[in-house]
Parts: sequence; structure tokens; C-alpha cells
Amino acid sequence: MTTDGKRTHANPKPLMQWSDFNRLALALGTLGLGACKQLPEIPITTPKPLEVNLNMRLDVYQYRGDEPLDKEATKGAGEATERMRNRMGEIQTLKNNQLVGEDHRGLLLVREVPAGEWGPQMKKTVADENEDRMLLMRRKAKETNRPLHEIEAEQWRLRTQQAGTGEWIEVPGASPGSFQWKRAGADTAPPASPSTTTPTKPTS
Repeated sequence: MTTDGKRTHANPKPLMQWSDFNRLALALGTLGLGACKQLPEIPITTPKPLEVNLNMRLDVYQYRGDEPLDKEATKGAGEATERMRNRMGEIQTLKNNQLVGEDHRGLLLVREVPAGEWGPQMKKTVADENEDRMLLMRRKAKETNRPLHEIEAEQWRLRTQQAGTGEWIEVPGASPGSFQWKRAGADTAPPASPSTTTPTKPTS
């Protein structure tokens, strides 16, 4: 276009409209996404709910390492008490015949062995009784966290006090830490404090 002999330029027409550019970009993006490799799906849920074994946890909580032993000890103590109860009459017969006596350790001591078959049977009965008594005393010492000789002294005093008249019992001797045998009765002195000395030999 020429005006007054000069060339002027009118507003040229845009090469591409904005809407055309948007369509082109969308087409290119679609082609690019189609060419990309499809990503794997990531599951957001678990196929099976998680399970917790409550029984197993309860067992671990309830049972410590020492408890099975404690249960066995409790069972053994109960059985020992039952055995002592069952032989109580036989032990009393031996005491009435002055064949055995109660020593200062809370145990029975054989003073005289009868002849015949009764002798070995009596010694076995006394050994079984002492074994059960010792089991119970050791258990009590462990439970109370005390020395065994203190428990033995307690049992000695208790059994001496419960002894029937005429039964052999070991009592404190004339000198400290010594013991002597006497028959239970009015002339017997009560047991002294716990002692760790060895028992004296029974006297007839």
C-alpha cells in the first residue's frame, strides 16, 4: 500500500491464532504420553488384613524364665507335704517307742535300730521324712531370702514345743553351742537361738 509516494505497512495478519497453538500443544502432548511406557500400578490396599497372634504374646508375658521351675518346686513342695502327712502315724509310733528323736536341725535322728525286718524299714522311713523336711525348709529359705540354718532352728523350736511327754528331743547343752538329748517334759529347757554346730551323739 502506497500513501503519498511512501510505502506503508498495515497490521499483518498473525501467522497462527492462540487457539490454534493450544490445539497443537494438546496434540503433541497426547502423542508424547502415548509414546511413554505405561507405569505399573501401585496397590494401596493389602490383600489380607495383618494378623497378630495374641495367644503367643500372652504366653511370653505370663511365663518368665524362672516360672516353670517355680511351678515344679510348688508341685514338689505339695507332694512332700502330702507324703509327710501320710507317714505321720508311723513317725509317731517310732517316737513313742523312743527309737527316733527330734534334733536341733529340725530333722529326725535314729537313736536305736530294732532287730529284724523293721530295722531297715524304719531307717528308710526316717530318711524319706528327713528328705521331705529338708525340701520344705530349703524352699522356705529361698522364698524368705534367709539362711537355711535359721529355718532349721525355727523347725527345731516348733517340733520341740510340740513333742509329747517322753519323746526324745535335742535341747541346748550346758555350754554355748552345745546340745544334749532329753525326754520331753517339765524338766526340758526351750531351744536356744539358732546354732550351726553339729549335733551331739544321742545318749541312752
